[in-house]
Amino acid sequence: MDPRGADVTLTTTDASAPTAPEDARRYWFRRFAANNIDLTRALFTHPQILVFALNGPAVGLSAAIVAFGDFVYATPQSFVLTPFTSLGLVAEGGASYMFVRRMGFARANEALILSKRIPCEDLVQCGFVNKVFPRETFAEDVRAYVEDAFGSHLNHESMMQVKRLIREGWERELEAANVREAVLGVEKFARGIPQEEFSKIASGQKKHKL
Repeated sequence: MDPRGADVTLTTTDASAPTAPEDARRYWFRRFAANNIDLTRALFTHPQILVFALNGPAVGLSAAIVAFGDFVYATPQSFVLTPFTSLGLVAEGGASYMFVRRMGFARANEALILSKRIPCEDLVQCGFVNKVFPRETFAEDVRAYVEDAFGSHLNHESMMQVKRLIREGWERELEAANVREAVLGVEKFARGIPQEEFSKIASGQKKHKL
């Protein structure tokens, strides 16, 4: 995943974006909402075990979808940052639902409402991250750990079935949250609010939260 987050020049240089309210809404639904809904749904309906290995920061939508990992491993330097409110946006990628489940209300509110960076130690404490490995040997350590933990002593069909049992109880609620986030995001873009914030950052008028 790209840890840099959104390209702040993207929404300020797009001459093809219409300005008429209804045209703008349709444009941003195709460009923004459809992709976000599709990506998010692909992850939370994925039947296989999802393992995320964070060897650095996860920012924006990339940070949001990490919450779908069945197992998340990180380095001490890793952190999660969802600066949506700093950019005039709303939560994306199911974060309004999944962050509460993975972090609890207190940290989810800090991450999503205050655009606060959540460091690795907090992610471990709240159960968002399963295990931490040194950055210097991260790839090798994660690979060895996963090969051992997911070895032949486990029945893989049973693993998939247990995953399904764990998740199917809240899948409908997550589906609804995914759509609500995308619709609100479209409304923000149609009103030009994120574009203004991106423009401030690109011009240096506003300090980038990252």
